[in-house]
Amino acid sequence: MTLCLLTVHGIGFQQPPTGDRAGYADALHANLRTKLKEQLADDPDHPGHPIYVFSQAEDPDRNNLERLSEASPLGPAGKIAHVALVYSPLEELAPRPGSVADVLVRAGLAHANYVSAVGALRLVLSDAWAALHEQSRVEPSSSLRPRSDKAIVAHHGALRELLHKRPEASTSEPGALGILRALEDDMATYVARNDLRERVRGFVQEALVRVLAREDVSAVVLNTHSQGTMIGWDVLARLPFSRLQDGHSEKLRAFVTAGSPIRKYVDMLAWGGRVGQMAELLGRPDFGWQNYWDEHDPVADPLDPPVNWRPGEAPPPSGCPSDAESLLVTIDPRDGGAHHVHVEDRQVDNVANSSGGGLQAHDYWNNNLQFVAPLSAALKAIVTG
Repeated sequence: MTLCLLTVHGIGFQQPPTGDRAGYADALHANLRTKLKEQLADDPDHPGHPIYVFSQAEDPDRNNLERLSEASPLGPAGKIAHVALVYSPLEELAPRPGSVADVLVRAGLAHANYVSAVGALRLVLSDAWAALHEQSRVEPSSSLRPRSDKAIVAHHGALRELLHKRPEASTSEPGALGILRALEDDMATYVARNDLRERVRGFVQEALVRVLAREDVSAVVLNTHSQGTMIGWDVLARLPFSRLQDGHSEKLRAFVTAGSPIRKYVDMLAWGGRVGQMAELLGRPDFGWQNYWDEHDPVADPLDPPVNWRPGEAPPPSGCPSDAESLLVTIDPRDGGAHHVHVEDRQVDNVANSSGGGLQAHDYWNNNLQFVAPLSAALKAIVTG
């Protein structure tokens, strides 16, 4: 039997391997290899890489969802298979000033729900500190590289022109500011474009269901980063686990979020804190939600503190003191009562421990000490059962 690590990044960062350019999950795969050794399986057709699965495959050498069918092996039995999802090709996105402006206005009006004026100043100073203290390594291998294929470049260029009036060259390596702009584009697109959001969620949901249905897969860990955490959360919140075939939902053992903007969506964009169908998972003792966050990461927040927690404050040691103060809640169908969703927040220091390049405070997958090592240990524990 096989454990499947299913990896999802933000829409604009799902760079597939092309020519000499590495895929977005290659660095994570290599880092996991240092901990898992021979337990980690490579793509049988592309040694040294995870299995990249595309929503659409224009190139016969690229795998689409059929790669997840029972007839296609994920690797040798007893190993950990790593599948990285790519929403490609991303359709050309024409600028929609009304939709993007609506997102910016809503965020501006609701910013006080997320951070106070003093807290906002702390955030700015913290972000500046993180950028100034990024450490250069000989060969930085950040996974935070905006996609370079034609469709996504056209999309990001249009949004940059709309939001910033100065498109950024796609041929240069993005610095911290370039990564922040790409993340901003990702967030605006996901909020404003319901058609795109539905397609991406549908693809990730279909991939997850297919992996869970495989008889050779004994366990699944959903590993998400940045905007990908929102996609993962949306999928898990609406997937009817109780209607899956017997034993399929029990295979999902962990939801891992790193650099997640979920709190910002709930507080600033009225996304709602209900976790919906995830209640089926959260009541199980063998399922856990681990959230990795860095206080210098402008995207990430802890998720367990109460709804009135603000960035810049120390998270309370006891998490959320009561159901009524919870950021994320499950709803009891019997009485409609809301109950706190416990998330295991794990604070890290990416500036000190990741490999450098891009927005280092947001680069969790290169933090071998505080992210890769505990994720590897968790995967090993699931395999040995």
